[in-house]
Amino acid sequence: MKRIAHWLLEKAKKDMRTDPFTTPSRRTKLSYYFDNLFSMVFYIMGIYLMLMDLYQELFTANHTDFLGTALMALVLLLGGLLFRWSAYADLKAINRYQHYLKQQSIEQQQELRRETWLKAAEQGKTELDQKLNHKE
Repeated sequence: MKRIAHWLLEKAKKDMRTDPFTTPSRRTKLSYYFDNLFSMVFYIMGIYLMLMDLYQELFTANHTDFLGTALMALVLLLGGLLFRWSAYADLKAINRYQHYLKQQSIEQQQELRRETWLKAAEQGKTELDQKLNHKE
């Protein structure tokens, strides 16, 4: 009964330590690179649109709607920022999950060492009992 209670307590402790957000659904290195690529594409498009609009506004007679084009470029730059943030979130989730796996393996190794130590102690106790009983 004591072992069952101890086992249930250890299981409850382990479940409480588990972070529900450690297992990312789509967080992979591929999604990180994908988000980085789209971030760069959006940045390049926004900067290109802004530079072309400035060039047309300042150096050619073709005057376009500068404010509208600037707002479109800003939207593109914000889209690039959103993809960059998503890539950063992917990388953080990947690192957190790897840290979680490393911590789990350390805990398993500690538990295995503890069990082997307990088995060795039990074996030593039984050997000592046998020697004491044999001498009597």
